[in-house]
Amino acid sequence: MEGWIMGDIRTSQFGGIPFGNNAGRPASPTLGQPYFNGQEQRLELYAATGWQNIVSETPGVVSVSATRGAVGTAVLSITGTNFTTGAIASVIGTNGVEIQASSTTVNSIVSVTASFTGLSYLNDPYDVKVTNTSNLFGLLPDAFSVNQNPIWVTSAGSLGTFFEQSSVTLSALSATDPETQISYTLASGSSLPSGLSLNSSTGVISGTLPNITTNTTYTFTVNASDGVNTVARAFSLTSTAYLSTTQVEYLVVAGGGGGGYQDLQAGGGGAGGYRSSVTGETSGGGASVENKITFNSGDTTTITVGNGGSVSSNGSDSIFSTITSIGGGRGGSEGTTSTSGGSGGGGSWGGGGTNNPGGAGTSNQGYSGGSMTGGNYEPASPYSCGGGGGAGGAGASANKNAATPGSGGIGVQSSITGTATYYAGGGGGGSRGGGNGAGGTGGGGTGRVSAGSSNTGGGGGAGYAGGSGVVIIAYPDTFSPISSIPGTLTYTQPSRAGYRVYRFTSGTGTITF
Repeated sequence: MEGWIMGDIRTSQFGGIPFGNNAGRPASPTLGQPYFNGQEQRLELYAATGWQNIVSETPGVVSVSATRGAVGTAVLSITGTNFTTGAIASVIGTNGVEIQASSTTVNSIVSVTASFTGLSYLNDPYDVKVTNTSNLFGLLPDAFSVNQNPIWVTSAGSLGTFFEQSSVTLSALSATDPETQISYTLASGSSLPSGLSLNSSTGVISGTLPNITTNTTYTFTVNASDGVNTVARAFSLTSTAYLSTTQVEYLVVAGGGGGGYQDLQAGGGGAGGYRSSVTGETSGGGASVENKITFNSGDTTTITVGNGGSVSSNGSDSIFSTITSIGGGRGGSEGTTSTSGGSGGGGSWGGGGTNNPGGAGTSNQGYSGGSMTGGNYEPASPYSCGGGGGAGGAGASANKNAATPGSGGIGVQSSITGTATYYAGGGGGGSRGGGNGAGGTGGGGTGRVSAGSSNTGGGGGAGYAGGSGVVIIAYPDTFSPISSIPGTLTYTQPSRAGYRVYRFTSGTGTITF
């Protein structure tokens, strides 16, 4: 060919086809007129839409994404350049065999969709090739693998919650792959709790969880691999600690004492002893709040809930670990004296013309009962008697010649269950004159009318039984529930924000933290 200059239209000496640069194209060409464009280095043909390249430009394959179906089938979305209508897609495996697509759709100059069948993962990875009708082609090596990524069946996240030191077997880890067996490994940097291991063939996690002091969540990542492709998934499991080195709050209230047996002229029963470690409270007898008790995981301790005393008898003790609350003292009656206890019983006329003082309360657990005063026996006297002592105050005394007997001493309020409640009120005294001493707030029975309330440690009213006691413990809910509670102990679990609370209402036994 001859040379050309800008704006020139030359004629090829070989074919009579004009040539030149872009500016040298004929100004008024006819449809179908050819032109060799030296500037663009291509042979052009004038069409209704303008000058077009007569020979397809070389296509290029830039990227491939695959949607895999049944084994050996796939639909490829191919992105590239210079795709022309009629282009054909194909793949070439590692065995060198080229497989043409069962269908090829040219979506645009930069997009082709092609469907394949009969592919074998044994020839992975495949080169992807697009050939234009000019037989010019573009190829992207190792662009596609038939082998599907493993597909996780087990959802990411928590695999469950388990007690510390318990034996676990988690067979839930599962992934599938249609071509081959899956193997499971921990991702780099991930680890299971000590004592657990991952079976690489089955995905089972098993073993014994370690001893811990607080609830612990373990996170780890597991890889599912088919030998070529690896898919990671993050999991977790939580281990809850048994109670371990934390301090347990307690409220231990013994059974209240019964009122004197002659209800017309009997003193009220004393409340059960009251012991507490709850911050902000004052235990009976004006003592300061006691220390909490510390337990470790697996520790055992004894609990006994005291019974209320029957008429003219003391209540029985309540016990939690090393803490003992003394049963309330009985009230006095004609010819008998009141007795001491956690809180003392109320006094009455002791016979023989003597006065009867109230029974003494136990230091740091309760107050003394009220006395009966007024001198020697007089047949016409009302003989009013003293009230039983409570955990928060002494029983009121009464003059034998007055018509109003003594009331029981007040109990103490506790919020260990999450609800403010009074416990361990003394029982009211009775009177031959017909009066009744009021029961102390906290379960004390009214004189000659009612018994002490159950599970409050209230003393019985004159001539009535005392109320049963209660043992309540509370500790932070970051620790595990009590692992063992024998059937002889009955209990409820009140709701207190941030705490596990157990309210034992009867029985005796050993619990395990």
